[in-house]
Amino acid sequence: MKFPFYGVNAFCRGVDSGNPAGVCILNDWLSTDDLQLMANQISMPETAFLFPVSEGNWAIRWFSPIKEVDFCGHATLAAVHVLFEEGLVMPEECIRFSSHVGQISGKTHTNERYVVDFPAVKSSPSRPPPALIEGIGAYPDQVFKGTSYAMCVFSDEEIIQELQPDFRTLSNWSGADGIIVTSETVRSGYDFISRFFAPRLGIDEDHATGSAHCQLAPYWSNRLKKDSLIGLQLSPREGEFYCDLKDDRVSLSGSVSVFLRGKYII
Repeated sequence: MKFPFYGVNAFCRGVDSGNPAGVCILNDWLSTDDLQLMANQISMPETAFLFPVSEGNWAIRWFSPIKEVDFCGHATLAAVHVLFEEGLVMPEECIRFSSHVGQISGKTHTNERYVVDFPAVKSSPSRPPPALIEGIGAYPDQVFKGTSYAMCVFSDEEIIQELQPDFRTLSNWSGADGIIVTSETVRSGYDFISRFFAPRLGIDEDHATGSAHCQLAPYWSNRLKKDSLIGLQLSPREGEFYCDLKDDRVSLSGSVSVFLRGKYII
């Protein structure tokens, strides 16, 4: 069997930026074991598998190289771009995805950006566990727990830049699948910065994490009293996120570029 496959950089900030994602278009679901094997062989931070179920409606699942994840923002943005670019969806249409987290939508934002709409992730205050502090190598001002991620808030953005986490310690901490570190920023054009670590998902430091911004955007919106924010993820490749809050939803828009087209053969 052969399936259309694409390598896509999502939430780009320029050349050689953003987060690589695999996008594989199926005819129907393969077994979970087959999908996991494919994601492992593709070996990108995340791979989105999708297939059409009716006009404008698609089913989608996301896999890291070692496990299926609840949802992935950058791979969804990549999938939206592929569907429009390959002519599988008309430019004026809204794409609807069915997923583990309910319905997600995607559409064209501008000539250069696409937008995906996700459920907002609420954060609740939490005591900083010693293993988390040891793993990230710094003591945060506050720690919050979301659905899948722990979020550590700092008052000094230089701490965020200089962190050198102990990924072995973080991989052994079972308190969350991923760890967000964040602070407000004085960088022109941005409201907040972040980094994201997920060794338990097979990704020590992620390049640009859409799912993390579904938790970051509501927190910073409440703190800064703004419904529209721009976040910068300070990975080596960097990622840029335009975040808009409405009710219990987060819309994330960003730039996307395809770097690979081909067929996945099994």
